[in-house]
Parts: sequence; C-alpha cells; structure tokens
Amino acid sequence: MCGMKLIRRKYDKSYSENLLYREDPDSQRNRTRLAEVILHKRGGQLLEVGCSKGHFLRMALKHFDAEGIDISQHVVDTLRPTLGCRVQALNIECADLPPDRYDVIAAFNVFEHLRNPRSVVEKAYASLKEDGILIGSVPNKRGPVGSVVTALTNLMDRTHCSTYSPDRWGGLFQQARFAEIALFGEVNLGKNLCLYVKSTLWRYVSTNLMFVCVK
Repeated sequence: MCGMKLIRRKYDKSYSENLLYREDPDSQRNRTRLAEVILHKRGGQLLEVGCSKGHFLRMALKHFDAEGIDISQHVVDTLRPTLGCRVQALNIECADLPPDRYDVIAAFNVFEHLRNPRSVVEKAYASLKEDGILIGSVPNKRGPVGSVVTALTNLMDRTHCSTYSPDRWGGLFQQARFAEIALFGEVNLGKNLCLYVKSTLWRYVSTNLMFVCVK
C-alpha cells in the first residue's frame, strides 16, 4: 500500500518530482508528440496546457511561437528563469483563453484531471483559429491493456477524475463541433519511450488514447 501513496492529491513539488512522472528533457516520447503536431501544423501559435517541466514546450519553441500554462505554481516558478512570461500558473478550468488565437493547443494527459472536461474542450475549440488543431492524450479505458492500466493509475493518482471510454471522448469532441476527429493509440514503454498505433489494434493494446481534432 505504501506505493499507492507516492502520488499526491494536489499538484505540489512532490507531485511533479514523483518517480512516475519524471522524464528526460529530450525524450523520444516528446519528440514523437512534436512530430505528430508537425504533421498537421508546421508553425504558428501553440499553447501547451499542463506544461509540467517544460520539456515538450522547449522542443515546440523550435517550430512554434509557443507558450504554456500549468496548475502548479511550483512548476511555473521553476520554468520562469528560462521561459519567462511564456509560462503562467493557471487552472484551465477557470482560465479565460483568447478567442481565435492558437494554431495548436496541446494537452497531453490533462483532461483526465478535469472535473468538467467538456467545458475545457469547448473552450479550446473557441480559442483555436480556423483549421487549428487540438492534440493530446488521455488514458485508454478500453481493451485488456488500457482498462487495467487506467484502473491502476486511477488508484495511484487520485487527481484523476474523468477517465472515459474512447467513444465518450469522441462524443465530447463531436459536441464541441470539431470538423475532423482522429483517435489512435499510444503504447507507453516507460516515461521516455512510446509507440503510436494507428491500426484498429490500438483499442486493444494501447495504454493511452491519442486525439487530433481539427476545427
């Protein structure tokens, strides 16, 4: 039971520095995420919701005018010396996002932490430019692998409050009026390695559900 107490109920220093959430600054996983973004957008304004240690955000800055927000003041204070005003401490559920501003909004493993993810999806839609994309990931609550992993992470991380099925997530994106919605799988091979599965097998072997939604 001691292991189950490693993840806290609040986003403080102990949460962001927990062993389960550590990753290398130049991880293959973040490079894969960025490559997927660039498949759809090669530049413009990018917002990362839940920027954490800023590793993806720093990679994105090579291609985008990028900024990030995170609920943790500790995280933002850590990033400020190098990223300055590009990062802000904000709770996305309460924050006002400017309309028609961003070409890309990225939210990797964020929506499962929200009490009302539907309102945030709608907020992201309104803040995207025409043809802008919302890209991110959530636990894959489907299939023998995803269902077990989701149950375990929910037990270990009590900040998870919205772990839905892929069909329910797809419905939320449709209700927000996204014109194109692509769902596929991410197989996590640790915090630094991943594999994207875009065949129909993703529903059965993936630990995370990936989504790319075009306005």
